[in-house]
Amino acid sequence: MDKKKRLIQLTEGMLLCCVIVVMTLLCIGIIKKEVKNTKGKLTETTGWYRIQDNKKVQVDLNQKIKADTQGKLVLYNDTIAQKYKGYLMTTKAAKYSVRIYAGDQLIYRYSDSNFHRNDQMKSKLSCDARIPEHGKKGTVIKIIYQNGSNGSYQLDDILVGRGDVVMGFHVQQEIVGIVMIAIMFFLSFVALITGIYLKHFKLNSTRFLNIAAFLALSGIWFLSDSALAQEYTSFPALTGMISFYAFMLMSVPMVHFVKNTLKFEKYKVLDVINLLFYANALIQGILNKCLKIHMVHMLFVTHVLLFIAVITIVVLMIEEYRRTKDSELKIIMNAFGIMAVAGVLSLCMYWKLEIPFYGTIFEVGVLIFEQLLLTSIFVNLVEQAKTRSELEVYERLLKEDRMTGINNRTAFEEQLQDIEDHAQDYDNAALIFMDVDGLKNTNDLYGHNAGDELIISAALCIKNVFATYGKCYRIGGDEFCVLIFDSIENVDELLKQMDQEIVKYNRNNRYYLSIARGVSFLKDTEGKQKKISDWKYEADQDMYCNKKRRNINDRL
Repeated sequence: MDKKKRLIQLTEGMLLCCVIVVMTLLCIGIIKKEVKNTKGKLTETTGWYRIQDNKKVQVDLNQKIKADTQGKLVLYNDTIAQKYKGYLMTTKAAKYSVRIYAGDQLIYRYSDSNFHRNDQMKSKLSCDARIPEHGKKGTVIKIIYQNGSNGSYQLDDILVGRGDVVMGFHVQQEIVGIVMIAIMFFLSFVALITGIYLKHFKLNSTRFLNIAAFLALSGIWFLSDSALAQEYTSFPALTGMISFYAFMLMSVPMVHFVKNTLKFEKYKVLDVINLLFYANALIQGILNKCLKIHMVHMLFVTHVLLFIAVITIVVLMIEEYRRTKDSELKIIMNAFGIMAVAGVLSLCMYWKLEIPFYGTIFEVGVLIFEQLLLTSIFVNLVEQAKTRSELEVYERLLKEDRMTGINNRTAFEEQLQDIEDHAQDYDNAALIFMDVDGLKNTNDLYGHNAGDELIISAALCIKNVFATYGKCYRIGGDEFCVLIFDSIENVDELLKQMDQEIVKYNRNNRYYLSIARGVSFLKDTEGKQKKISDWKYEADQDMYCNKKRRNINDRL
């Protein structure tokens, strides 16, 4: 039956993941259609031609175009300069190191001299050139492409429109990434607040903080790696560098997350992995600075480290799960499995297929990964809270006198130990020892039920007066104690109030209640703090003196 249940749960989990992937792909498809519809606001330019054998040859942008004898491709357009003065012309051609001229005037040139990008990174970027507003009649737009693949060029549409329309078009192209980045930063904030909240209540908050750091670094990476950030920032080289460092370091919090799960801290290989991530980031920075090696040329090292880290973690989790059969670990293991699949797909798209939206697949994987992790630790947190609540109830019962409901001797001794250990935190305090007079006689004459009633009534009288100002304890059969930390100058007045409570009780009950008391202050008249043993002794002696005076008065 258990195997059947596990099979159903596994099937349900797989179907859920498939539904999420299909839903994401459908959403991407819808968004792409919407983006295409925005081309109604833009204009798809026509009339492009090249010069071959001193003749104009019309060019279809949607087909592969062969380069000229020098490996370049030069396109011309005679109409758009006059028709779209002041408009932006946009196309994805950064990987071809494109240059755009209006007549002899250079209006756009792609350059990554400060931060080198590879073709995969360039293929995401749009090249926006503003057509001069005051161009001469007959101005020809010329676009020069170079560095084609295998002597040919696969060109994107060349669109033209107002600046705000072009920017809106770029935003819509990146809308999936924008939404995912926003979700990541939101979840990071939620995890951070949850971690701080748990830390305040002394609950295990470390893993929430690990997730918050991972999501923040992931969000920074996706944001700085996005085409929008690369195109519209004033510091593209700085943005690219931030992107690389966020990518190199974002796995560190996740390794710490694994270390803080169950007993994974025993695996020292996790510490080695983190050291490798740090060393990788440090060495790449030094090589880039000193030897001018481009970060993109060292990117494969980070990919290899990530692959090794994920595989190592999955293997350790499988081994640990076989040993413990822990349900939380199973969820985390599945999360890392999904992350590994998303990572492999992204790497294949990046290195082999050179597909520009490789990041989208990884973003989806990260979100599913984090959703599973957050679910697992929230479930674990609920279990912790339940266990903590049960422990608190148990501890309270251990420190509570069952008959009277006030604190017992264990709680009293702990409080005295705290005063001794943190003496500097206590300005002064009053210790009042109390003893129920004649309890033995009441037990002998009326039975133990009567004696119990007297003890409960004594506790009630004491609690009614002193609970507001301090802590009340039953420390023996007929012995009580009060510790007062506030209003110690009113101790005599409070004792009078207790006597009034006793008088009220004696008016309406057949068993006579009388309570002897003795008082001692933590500090002497010179302000010097007493030893705990001396403090208790003084209060005890004062109580017995009070009891003797009561006996003398009773005899008189």
